[in-house]
Amino acid sequence: MKPWIKVVIALFLGSVFGLVTGQSFPLLERIGQVFIDLLKMSVGLIVFSSIITGVCHISCPAKLKRIGLRSLLFFVLTTLIAIFNSICVSFWIRPGEGLGMVLPKNPTGVSLSMMEQIFALFPSNPFASLAQGNILQVIVFATFFACALMTCKEKGEPVLKFFESLMEVMIRLTQIVMRFAPIGVFALMASSIGQMGLELLQKLFLYLCCNYLALAFQLFVVYSFCVYFLANVSIFKFFKAMKDAVIYALSTCSSSATLPISLDCVRTNLGVPKEIAGFVLSIGSTINMNGAAIGQISCALFIAQAYGIQLSFSSILLLILSTFLSAVGAAGIPGASIMMMSIILSAVGLPLEGILLVAGVDRLREMFSTVVNVLGDAVAAIYVAKKEQEVVELSSEFAIS
Repeated sequence: MKPWIKVVIALFLGSVFGLVTGQSFPLLERIGQVFIDLLKMSVGLIVFSSIITGVCHISCPAKLKRIGLRSLLFFVLTTLIAIFNSICVSFWIRPGEGLGMVLPKNPTGVSLSMMEQIFALFPSNPFASLAQGNILQVIVFATFFACALMTCKEKGEPVLKFFESLMEVMIRLTQIVMRFAPIGVFALMASSIGQMGLELLQKLFLYLCCNYLALAFQLFVVYSFCVYFLANVSIFKFFKAMKDAVIYALSTCSSSATLPISLDCVRTNLGVPKEIAGFVLSIGSTINMNGAAIGQISCALFIAQAYGIQLSFSSILLLILSTFLSAVGAAGIPGASIMMMSIILSAVGLPLEGILLVAGVDRLREMFSTVVNVLGDAVAAIYVAKKEQEVVELSSEFAIS
């Protein structure tokens, strides 16, 4: 049985158990908390290593050409559109409003002014930032570290290889932790539903609707506009050409695992030259996470609404910044989004305990989120190829006459 099927079954059984018993069991709460803690323990190192390796690979002189700059510009703009899109939908539907969750005794964040929040991004002690879980400071230090590492050239290669290995180890550790996801999801749903009943299920349904609506807008409005007007490719034929990648993304929930299929679809069906397809899709599978950005914004606003927390304008701006950075640093593997959510919540002072509310249904969100991630990379590839005037083998079957 596939892991995601086990998670869905655990979600259903946990919900039924909670509804039947009508109470929250301390043991189940503790088991669910342990599962979240196991995921959180990998966040600091996986973000630190992935930012360093990503910056070093993207910013090497050979790749800082027109293709690289156009790809990065496309990724940045579409990610920002996804973030604003998700914010609008979440404030419109307000899925968490009325839950009346009680804030924990030890809050995870402190309310700061906008300038204080900006200055607080720069760490004085990166090890303290890792120990305290201040992921934004970790990202800032990792970026500076990567820039310094690039200037070392050959002498820095052993260090870069170490962080590449560290990233692979942390991803593997996450995969091992995710094997316990069915147990954690059952415990989380049973304790949450047992305490709050059908009201929580209704709110979670609205939360998923927020995600799906924002993802649909990104897919059928933003991407379709880019495909038709910027790349001059038929929208229908584009989706048809990418159907194999879409199916694989739905089943694996992994942008990285879908990369070989996406490459084949983009090169064979859409005629994008292999050098452009390989570069854009490889980079995109790491940093172009529009679906992840939508999910993280939705999660943060859902939790803020559930706890009755009013976010200030400066907190909204910091939320946008932290979402963008965490989406760039997210690993393209199943379950990574749960870990990255802690970055957003910590940045704006929201309780990490709120992750327990959405962890049970995260797989249902992540399936369609991955599709948006994967198709966003493909759209970027055909756009860049069109700008470079290198789509020389584009079949008339996929082109607009």
